[in-house]
Amino acid sequence: MEATGKIVAVRGATVVGETTAAENFSVGSYVSIKLGESKILGVIASLELASGDTVRFTANLFGKSSGGRFERGTEELPYPGAEVELPSEGELDLIFNTYRRFDFALGEISLLKGKKNYIDPDKFFSRHVAVVGATGSGKSCAVASILQKVAKLPGARIILLDLHDEYGEAFGELAERVNIGEFELPYWAMNFDELVETFVDPDDPAARSETVVMSEIVLNSKRSKNPSYKESTTVDSPLYFDLSDVKVKMQALDTERLPNGKEGPFYGNFTRFLFKFDTKFNDKRFEFLFKPKKFKTTETFSQFLELLFGLKSGKSIVVLNLSNVPPEVTNALASLLARLVFDFNMWNPYRANLPILLVLEEAHNYLNMRSSSQTARRTIERVIKEGRKYGVSCMIVSQRPIDVAESIMSQCSNFVAMRLSNPDDQAYIGKLVPESMTDLLDVIPALKQGEGLLLGDACILPLRTKIDPPDPFPKSKDVDFYTKWSILPPAVDLENVVERWRKISY
Repeated sequence: MEATGKIVAVRGATVVGETTAAENFSVGSYVSIKLGESKILGVIASLELASGDTVRFTANLFGKSSGGRFERGTEELPYPGAEVELPSEGELDLIFNTYRRFDFALGEISLLKGKKNYIDPDKFFSRHVAVVGATGSGKSCAVASILQKVAKLPGARIILLDLHDEYGEAFGELAERVNIGEFELPYWAMNFDELVETFVDPDDPAARSETVVMSEIVLNSKRSKNPSYKESTTVDSPLYFDLSDVKVKMQALDTERLPNGKEGPFYGNFTRFLFKFDTKFNDKRFEFLFKPKKFKTTETFSQFLELLFGLKSGKSIVVLNLSNVPPEVTNALASLLARLVFDFNMWNPYRANLPILLVLEEAHNYLNMRSSSQTARRTIERVIKEGRKYGVSCMIVSQRPIDVAESIMSQCSNFVAMRLSNPDDQAYIGKLVPESMTDLLDVIPALKQGEGLLLGDACILPLRTKIDPPDPFPKSKDVDFYTKWSILPPAVDLENVVERWRKISY
């Protein structure tokens, strides 16, 4: 291949070169630098006019080809004056077919028509992945496309937390659809932190006393209802207890008077707690949680898990629809569901044969460092830090990555970065990827809908990729306002809307 330029400066893994054949260069395209019998390969990060017809470029080095083999990274660096060529078709095939044996690609390389971006699916799914992108970037379609590629595998096990009922129809018969508002999620499956999150107001002056007293009541109730587990019972054990015990005993303490007529030590302290408890306990929207009809004993816990994880149906994906769940309990439920996935495999001696992917949609809503509700964040931090050794991996999906705790995002080894227009989000993602790749992130605001920059352990190198469209699509398409306004709409059945609203019917 004829030389099209030369290197003029070397700065670690970044080189600066000049060329008079600028028409063959573009940001994101590839260069090959001769170094003896080997060739060092780089990706163009920037272009600028130098003088006359000369264009100066910077390129990030990512690997070396030698003897018909490609390897990522290089211990050798080019020198000023080294010749720069455009990689041949064979050299490109050598690079991009590194993971061809897995036959797993998320889409086509944007700048190389017809070439698939093959990745290592084991590294992709096992080392946590973040899918980020602004509204309208195609993020939900990308998630659906990725999961559809593995949903047909006989041993796939994926749990998806769906906050807006987008994914229920995206997987057809391969998915078990669970509407949490219509499905019993018994309160006694919660651990104590999740119960506190649900009932205790952290701004209440008596919050500390409420927490301590409630822990004693819950523990005693679990022990009395489950005598065969009495010796091993803790306040977090997934054992049935009577929630009304909490109200009755805290109400007694709130109104207690001692034999001498004086007020008890907690007199009047739990009034706010009891009001909040009654409000939630009697709210129809919370019946799926506080008034179970099917899962009312400890012995039903296995049946509950069987339904929740799709083990009975054998479906590869379980879509947990949280759209009909009251917002004030979303955080506690996200914590509960994620923890159940983690705890299930932690206690499963056959976990190596049942790896689980936990997909956390709209993660910024419940993994936010600035939120007053931190239970879900703490749970997911544990899952994402310890989950791999128990066969549990996470896919973090967000349109505002800056709102997701850095302790969580920094554990992701793979990123699908779609268009992000907010400078804070762009800078945040830049902090999470290796320094040598940050120049490539400058392309993120210019990505087309459905395009993503793939980078991480599973990719041979960072690549701008056209994600394959899903089939079928999730329900994430924007409403076409102008188109809908241009035609006469059907009459609104107002009575039906009001009736559903009043009866909380989804």
